[in-house]
Amino acid sequence: MGLWGLMGIGVASCLVGTSNIRWSRPSLMIFSLGILFWGALGLVSPRLVATASAVPGVLQLTPLRAYFLAILGLVAVMSTWYRWGYHEHGGAVRWWISPFLLSMVTVLLANNVWLFMTAWEGMTITSFFLVTTEHDRVEVQRAGYIYLVMSQMSAMLILAGMLQMATQLHTFSFSTWTLRAGALPNTSKNLIIALLGMGFAIKSGVVPFHIWLPRAHPVAPAPVSSLMSGVMIKLGIFGVLQFLLFDLRPIPTFWPMVLLAAGAVSSLLGVLYALMEHDLKRLLAYHSIENVGIILLGIGVMGIGLNRHLPALAALGLAASLFHTLNHAVFKSQLFLAAGAVEQHSGTLDADHLGGLIRTIPAIAVGFIAGSLAISALPPFNGFVSEWLTLRGLLGLSIHATGILAVYGLGLAMVLGLTGALAGLCFVKASGVIFLGEARRPVYHRRIPISMTGPVWALAAVSLALGIFPNPLVRVFTAILPGSTPAQALAAVTVPVRPLYTAALILFGVVFFVLISRVWDVRTVPRWACGRVPDASMQITSASFTKAIRTTFAVIYRPHRELQALGPHVPDFPAQLIYQGGTRPIWERYIYRPLYRGVWTASRLSTHLQAGPVRLYLAYLLATVGVMLALLH
Repeated sequence: MGLWGLMGIGVASCLVGTSNIRWSRPSLMIFSLGILFWGALGLVSPRLVATASAVPGVLQLTPLRAYFLAILGLVAVMSTWYRWGYHEHGGAVRWWISPFLLSMVTVLLANNVWLFMTAWEGMTITSFFLVTTEHDRVEVQRAGYIYLVMSQMSAMLILAGMLQMATQLHTFSFSTWTLRAGALPNTSKNLIIALLGMGFAIKSGVVPFHIWLPRAHPVAPAPVSSLMSGVMIKLGIFGVLQFLLFDLRPIPTFWPMVLLAAGAVSSLLGVLYALMEHDLKRLLAYHSIENVGIILLGIGVMGIGLNRHLPALAALGLAASLFHTLNHAVFKSQLFLAAGAVEQHSGTLDADHLGGLIRTIPAIAVGFIAGSLAISALPPFNGFVSEWLTLRGLLGLSIHATGILAVYGLGLAMVLGLTGALAGLCFVKASGVIFLGEARRPVYHRRIPISMTGPVWALAAVSLALGIFPNPLVRVFTAILPGSTPAQALAAVTVPVRPLYTAALILFGVVFFVLISRVWDVRTVPRWACGRVPDASMQITSASFTKAIRTTFAVIYRPHRELQALGPHVPDFPAQLIYQGGTRPIWERYIYRPLYRGVWTASRLSTHLQAGPVRLYLAYLLATVGVMLALLH
């Protein structure tokens, strides 16, 4: 089966999904396994990659594309497995998820502008319908249209950048771009990088283009959220690597510095906003912004290494970014699937309404805690390895560079350390408030089938395996990096595994102790509540857990409080007090809201231009022709 066979299976899966309910999931599973098979095989067999790429001008499979294809296949297999027990609203997921997967596969395999952009737009449209699955809810409609508008802005910028590249190189073939784009002058490169970089940044949710992400991901069904967060936003990362760093290398040093700055801002602000969230899926969506920022830090290190002809530093940056791309796909899919199980089990995702779920869904709770350890970069899970490689790369900037660049690298390393600490705090809050303690209020408990628990545990096992045995995968990255010496690259990115083995033994020891302790007699004593009768509502809440952070970073959060008194004897003797508090996102309040008002005002004024006689339209036409002739002259 070649690449055309894989595409044919995808088309068949789309047809079956819309016509036969019974065979929709099996056909999608076959397609997902085919994606995983070709991605993995393309990585381990370069000769097969060359053979599979022999579809001139249409499809292309390179080691970088194969890597992202394998990530897509892994997440698709797990989300399809999960759907066997997941309760879906209506039939939108069944109709649109296969075309969504097919469009992402085509984006990764496309070898020309037109096929790439067609697949990119197909990915946007299908994901829009998946996001708006529950379209009868107003907040879902609003989130879907914000996502659609931002996606169209992304597509227009990417198309403009690719047309500029095609104009300069006189070809629409991506394989030719790889050979000739590096010779373009810096003035042309700067324009192309600005257009493509901004377009891919919007799709990846990089700050300040992130406003669609925390709205769209939470309202989508859990299997769709895992695909969007685990894979779809990574296609923007693929675009940055393929078209900016691989094709246009070397690029001016200014742009890797911009990537590093964008990565630092996205990672820090993403985790800061996640700390304030009470909705579990919205919290996870903000962590996607954080982890995309960490990936950009590695890409920035790689860009500086390529510019300064330091193959070891370039290999280290690429390994860090690619490893974290896979790691985030694994543990974020795991966490989103666990969140979907929590929602199906309890009927809500509001952390302040939950509690004690480790007693009712212990398997999901353990899976979520394992994912929390991974995303918090704690050994021996995979998140620790990739963030450690990223930290090494940032510290390597201060070693291989001098002056401002060295200080810049050291400062970014401190930002990464702060981000990791805040991520740990955020998931201590999420795990503790939702799964520990007692239920804060009676909720409807629905049984979670094994088909929903299995993928969560399988992804946890993958995360642990990648954390304990990272070097076999790291060696694959050296074949992806263009223009590097394999021996130097391998020496730069080898991970010392003895500390990971030690951490794994400690983890297994703790788990063994906890399991053994369950058979011992446990002495219980009454809880002390300052003389009052203990109540589940006295437990620490999500807001109270993070109050110190909200106060420390008040300049970013802009916290607000409102106290409303109710009753016949207000204000002296109110019968009821209602306290409301929250934060105001500075990006929406100071950037997007004024921009929205300006665009809306301009659109209302422009309506007067089209409501006129025919001679007025002819005047517009003549004026336009005159301006065009003047510009051409």
